[in-house]
Parts: sequence; C-alpha cells; structure tokens
Amino acid sequence: MTPLIPLYKERLNLQHAEFTFVDHDDAMVATVFKVTLENDKHLILKVCSRIGDYLREAYFLSHFTGKLPVPRIIQLIPPEANLHGAILMECLPGELLKTENLDDNLAHEIGSLLGRMHFERVKGYGDLTDPTSLSIDPRVPFTMKFEEGLEECVNHLSIALLEKCRRYYDQHIDALNSTDGPCVIHRDFRPGNIIIDQGKIQGIIDWSSARGGFAEEDFCPLEFGEWSNNPDYKNAFLAGYANVRKVPDYHHILPLLRLSRAIGAIGFTVKRDTWQGKGSKIYWFNRKHLESFFND
Repeated sequence: MTPLIPLYKERLNLQHAEFTFVDHDDAMVATVFKVTLENDKHLILKVCSRIGDYLREAYFLSHFTGKLPVPRIIQLIPPEANLHGAILMECLPGELLKTENLDDNLAHEIGSLLGRMHFERVKGYGDLTDPTSLSIDPRVPFTMKFEEGLEECVNHLSIALLEKCRRYYDQHIDALNSTDGPCVIHRDFRPGNIIIDQGKIQGIIDWSSARGGFAEEDFCPLEFGEWSNNPDYKNAFLAGYANVRKVPDYHHILPLLRLSRAIGAIGFTVKRDTWQGKGSKIYWFNRKHLESFFND
C-alpha cells in the first residue's frame, strides 16, 4: 500500500500532506490513513481492497448525512484496475469508544441511534448498492452469506461440525420469515465503530458491511458481550431504542444469528489467511463458540 500513497496524493491534490497508517486490531477489511494537512487539520483516507466495501461505505455515509452522526465525505476515488477505491472523509474528533467508557447516558443515546438507523425502511433485503439484487425474502441473502461462510470453512473445520451447522440452519431458517425488516442494518454495530469525544457521540463509522436486512441482527453484539456485561447499560440501550421504535423480539433467533456470525467470521479469517495472525483472536473466539454450540 505504501508505494501507492503518492498516487492517492496526486488524485486528491494533497501532495504536501502527511499520510500516517492507522493500525488497530479491528481494521480487518480496509486500510486507513490519517491525513495531516499543511494547516495541521486532519482528514481520514479509507482504502477498500474490495469494490463492494467501497460502494457500501460511500453509499451509507452519503445516505445518512444529516440523519445520523457520520463522517462527511470530502472526495471519492473510484476503484481502477491497479488502484483500490478510497474515500477521503472528515476526521471526527475523539477516539473509539471502549466498553469501560460506557455509562447509562451513552448507552441510552447509542440505543436511540440504532433505532433511528432501523427506522430507515428499504425496498428489500441485500446489498442496497445493487437494487436489482434485492430480495423480498429475508432468507435469501442470509442463506447466501451462510453458504459463503460454510464454503470458506471447508477443509478447515471438520465435516461432522459443518454437517451439524447445516442441520441446525435447515431446522431454523424459516424463523426469519417473521423478522423486523427490511430496514438499514449496520451489521457491525459495536463500541469499536462509535467515536466519542468528552463523553459525547461524534459519529458511527465503518459502513462497509451495512445493507438491507432485519433489525434483529444488529442486537447480536449487545447480547454476545461486545458492548458490556453490565445489565444496567443493556437496559439503558434498549430503553433508548424503544424511544424511537419498538424493540424487536429477537431472542428466539439469536442462536441462528450467532451460528451464522461465527461461521462467517471463521471463514473470513481463513479466506484472508489471517486466522493464525492478526485475525487469530476473532478466529478462536468464534471457533470455541461454534464447538461449544452443539455441546451445551
């Protein structure tokens, strides 16, 4: 990526700016640079190696401008044959939210933001950047992602474990017929994608996984400990959501959602060959869940 920085500088007319690689554990999909201008102001350049990630990021940042706190797009660099698509955007003040910085007020506000996001109804389930691919059946895109994850796990997980996953899926997939959608979902709504400054929410970031889906899916991180194990914060989160719209009854499909997320996470790290390196924490967290899922 470093040899390409001069090319991005040229396309953005930022030849005299300083580009600093932002390294953090959650940066699994894109490469992010902090851009320091000559006047010491800062911007963010997000470089997406996959065209779908670029299109979704640009789509949702634009869609939610003025509706939700999101970074403002400064300039887009569409993908080319030898150049990944990139988005130059506003650098929001503050830092990524950590669970230890949560309190009742923040949790309540975050819940209300998720409710406002889900309030955005859409025409179908799937990738909103490709309207022709949308389905009126929530099971269709869910199944496509599940199948993709299973395929990526072949020759990595045991046949017996994969067959158990398939059998559970077959037995429970029809429960998605009664889900709350289609609406915009983030699909990675957790503290690491919320920016705060002095206890105030500045923005929601990383929209590359967002799509048209069912609201229940965005409650997975809340239920699986990615926010906090403090029940007071969970209650405040749900109360904030309920101030905007009714909280969906998501508990009955959580096992299926958790199973699918585990398969997808394992498959992603295997496909990218990061399961023994940068993605090892995600890999083992989800593999242990998958193996214990059928032993409980």
